[in-house]
Amino acid sequence: MERMSIKYFVNNNSLGPDRNISSVGFEEIPPNTSYPTLNHSAGYYFNPDKGRILTEYQLIYITEGEGVLETRSGGVFTIKRGMIFVLFPGEWHTYYPNYQTGWSHYWIGFCGPEVDSWMTNEYCSKESPVFKVGINDEIVSLFRKAIDVANEEPTLYQRVLSGLVTYLVALMCSIDKNLQVENDDFSSKIDYACVLMKELIDQPVSMQEIAKKAGMGYSLFRKLFKEQKNYAPVQYFQNLKIQKAIELLTTTTIPVKEIAYRLDFESPAYFSARFKKQTGKSPIEYREEFRIK
Repeated sequence: MERMSIKYFVNNNSLGPDRNISSVGFEEIPPNTSYPTLNHSAGYYFNPDKGRILTEYQLIYITEGEGVLETRSGGVFTIKRGMIFVLFPGEWHTYYPNYQTGWSHYWIGFCGPEVDSWMTNEYCSKESPVFKVGINDEIVSLFRKAIDVANEEPTLYQRVLSGLVTYLVALMCSIDKNLQVENDDFSSKIDYACVLMKELIDQPVSMQEIAKKAGMGYSLFRKLFKEQKNYAPVQYFQNLKIQKAIELLTTTTIPVKEIAYRLDFESPAYFSARFKKQTGKSPIEYREEFRIK
């Protein structure tokens, strides 16, 4: 995935009256980098030394690195990879990554009268705004889907985003309270590897590198990955590339040759051969039959 993908909805007049999505994004903050970056809307940029108060809720999911969250009601929290923290409207807060580690984070902002009723409950409070969910493939997929929907703005996109947020909050609470996911669990490491594959889908990366980033030796990684996902890591990564290619073929007019290079296939010919082997159709045939017009 790109190191940064940010979408702010400037005009909220057309949004639903009960639940509005205000922003969604992903940003990678490398180590030894100032925070926040200058890529944010004026209403969201803030000085970490002074903190800020928002008029909306935000969910912020850390998938790499660590840092600090401080809120008026909850105090100071150490934030690590695999945690989601909630920012509440009207609640002073500040947060930032450790300078030495940086962090990668997804977020989504939302507001509306309906939201207050299901964000203020026994599982979610200003005093306890941090949720341990591990590196969860489903949660990452929900954030990525929200980013895609926000960028494309299809018909009723706000309703789609609202549905994603509702499910995301419920899933977040469920995992934290019931499943007790641990960051050093092998299952969590395999999920993290899947997340890395999705984020690096357009880059030349080996499975040995993925295993190392996930904190595992390659032999054990390959064995456990196949046990949990029913595919060897290389095959799983190839499947992700083909799925992304299908998305690009059916929703964009990007040339087949560019799709091949964008997804880091060796050549357009190799891409076409792999695609046809998996789908039964060449990329051009698939686009002609299934492209959304």
